Amino acid sequence: MMRIWDRRQLGIALGCAVLWPAGHVLAQTIEKKPRRIGLMMAVSAGDTEGNARVEAFRKGLGEAGGDAAADIEVDVVWYKGNFEVAQTETKTLLQRGVDVIVVNGTPGMDAIRASGTQLPIIFVVVSNPVGVGYVPNLSRPGGNITGFSTFEPEMAGKWLQILRQLAPGMKNVNMLLDPKFKGFNSLLEAVEEIAPRHGIVAHAARASSLAEIEAALAEIARQDMPGLIVSPSPINTVNRRALIEGANAARIPAIYPFRFYVRDGALAAYGFNAADQFRRAAGYAIRILRGEKPGDLPVQSPSLFEFGINLNTARQIGITVPQALLVSADEIIE
Repeated sequence: MMRIWDRRQLGIALGCAVLWPAGHVLAQTIEKKPRRIGLMMAVSAGDTEGNARVEAFRKGLGEAGGDAAADIEVDVVWYKGNFEVAQTETKTLLQRGVDVIVVNGTPGMDAIRASGTQLPIIFVVVSNPVGVGYVPNLSRPGGNITGFSTFEPEMAGKWLQILRQLAPGMKNVNMLLDPKFKGFNSLLEAVEEIAPRHGIVAHAARASSLAEIEAALAEIARQDMPGLIVSPSPINTVNRRALIEGANAARIPAIYPFRFYVRDGALAAYGFNAADQFRRAAGYAIRILRGEKPGDLPVQSPSLFEFGINLNTARQIGITVPQALLVSADEIIE
């Protein structure tokens, strides 16, 4: 428990410093206050992948903190991809007196910044942190913010390459993204630059809710030989099952941003291992609790990428998956 000193007790303690080693007095004064980490998740509490990421974070605390990790409390809140909910949950974490905030996704990051807090912040699964103004540069971010970035513009070219192999006759490609958050604009711009080189027309499919996702899918289905690239917007992840079902029902070839999507019926997915980023973020949290400054810790990029294919879905929508893709897949669902 935390010890509260009055003036008389403090005077005695300082007087004893001449007799006791300084380190002993310091240890007695700072007594075992539990450290608290706020973990703001972009999905809902019942989300399987979301819970896997939380467990990866807890595992990372144990790896980086050793026995000391047992004295760290993790307050988890869930904002369901919604900026307004994220604002409410930010207030919750601040009221609980957390020492560090780890935030998943752009809406949550925007909500925390809007609060004006100067607490250390570690972002996870956030696109283009320099472009959206979270940090001035990646190597020395400065200030109270650091973290783990996600999809560089080059990733859009990889998604388009895979989609062209799955649907070689594709004439229109659409990127589904949330217009409220500009972090994904660089991905869209990359698609708009690359697609015309292959005779493909690029479109932005903007959606900030399930209803808008459904409307976007209906519009895409009316195009001639369409394809779909699903951005890592939290709103897409929160509504991924409905999104996947809608795309499959309309027989739209689609590539998704995380491998776990294929387990929910997605045709194909290519992206980094998000759970691994949470594990690594725990290491940063430990370092900050031990006294390092967030601004001195470089923003890190993904290090582990995965590719998944769902052959059941491919048969459902009439696609033959090339052998070259099959041999490169980390996971195949049959």
